[in-house]
Amino acid sequence: MYKSQSELIKFYPNQKGYWLKGSHKWVVNKYGQFGYEPKRLDNIFTVIGDSYISNIMNPPECHQANYLSKINKDFDFFPCSRDGASFMEMMEMKTELDSLNPNGHLLYVHHGDFVESIRDIKAKQNTTQVNLINGKKYFPELSSSKLKDLLYNFKFAYYIYRNYIVKSNNSVNNRDSLKSKDLDYGYLMKLILFVKKNYEIKNVYLIFSPDSDDKLIDLLKNNGFKVMKLQSSNYKEWKMEHDSHWSCHGHSEAAKQVSVFLKSLHLNKK
Repeated sequence: MYKSQSELIKFYPNQKGYWLKGSHKWVVNKYGQFGYEPKRLDNIFTVIGDSYISNIMNPPECHQANYLSKINKDFDFFPCSRDGASFMEMMEMKTELDSLNPNGHLLYVHHGDFVESIRDIKAKQNTTQVNLINGKKYFPELSSSKLKDLLYNFKFAYYIYRNYIVKSNNSVNNRDSLKSKDLDYGYLMKLILFVKKNYEIKNVYLIFSPDSDDKLIDLLKNNGFKVMKLQSSNYKEWKMEHDSHWSCHGHSEAAKQVSVFLKSLHLNKK
């Protein structure tokens, strides 16, 4: 990883390795993004998110962008993600990707991603936040240490350090711990207004997970955001056996619903 000029943390391209809890490989494509590599960039949607989109706990063929590309032959899909990314960070990613002139940006979100964007509620060093009092943005810090840098030159030692000495945060998921009853809608409304004022939202489509808060979704709709909430009669079936992230089945089900949504936009092939 490295910190870019835009202050976002990014990944060096063309990497691969094994997921510690399984036998499959994870892949960082030639664009420095996890998983699926689009075949073309002239007629795309971006697929932006946190660890649900990075999705290294599943094989690359189970990634959201890959499923979407198989269903929607007229378009291709450009993934962009980082584990722990907040809604604010996703909007920063979206702003950078505007240069690709996409048909739209699909942001896969949960109400927790909005709360984590607000520094006034709780300061976090590992994601992008905004102080809603003064409008100052804070970007994630790239953690490092002399021990880590030394061990990285010895691959096996670094493997032991990374996976057994330091707890891996690749599958960090705080979604289940934040319930609707704990949300501060006053702060969330201020965040919505800040984003409307400081970012272009007309080509942003917010794809909410099935367990997301409906009141927040209504606030976003009432303020001009285009929103879709995924539906599931048994959301547990979407999740991995020992991990609350989506399984291959969950990603497939999500992609089917998003594809119906994309068709409703009546966009023509470029």
